[in-house]
Amino acid sequence: MTKIIKFIPNSITISRFLISIIFSYCILECFLYGENKFISLTVLYLLICTSDIFDGKIARKTGFISKTGAQLDVFADLFFLVSSYISLIFVGVLPMWFLVFIILKFTEFSITSNFATRNNKSLKHPFVFDKVGRLVSASFFFVPFIACFDKILFPYSQGHILNIVLYIIMSAGIYSSILRIKSCLIMTKIKGGYLL
Repeated sequence: MTKIIKFIPNSITISRFLISIIFSYCILECFLYGENKFISLTVLYLLICTSDIFDGKIARKTGFISKTGAQLDVFADLFFLVSSYISLIFVGVLPMWFLVFIILKFTEFSITSNFATRNNKSLKHPFVFDKVGRLVSASFFFVPFIACFDKILFPYSQGHILNIVLYIIMSAGIYSSILRIKSCLIMTKIKGGYLL
């Protein structure tokens, strides 16, 4: 029984890859072929969000937290974002620059987390999170649904509200990156024997 429970969190995370593919396919069907997929998109989106919440909670509650599971969770999140954003860009709902920003932010997050864990042995988790960065990454999750909702319910709008939301998220993401890089530089200075 313990062996089965051990695989539940990672199985939930892995299911997010499949659900993300179906979500992206529904985006294409909805916006390319005019099929009403709002309910399907909503249900799939809620499944993705629910699986993202519960895989970690179950892992912590059962004591089966692993570095592999944490990394798999982050990559499942990234897969959802990239696949849904590519679909939304392809159908003209989202601008390409926002996907580039997400990839750059994820790269910065990975590099600064790796740097922090190598230079601070008290950190047990492979990824280091900051408060602003958590809000930014959570908002990355909301954008696909907001974009679909906006385009389906307001098909003739120019997407001004969505663009404002995207610029606010980007500004917060840049601020988070500055804080993270500054923190890494401070770690380097402390290790070298002096502070800024």
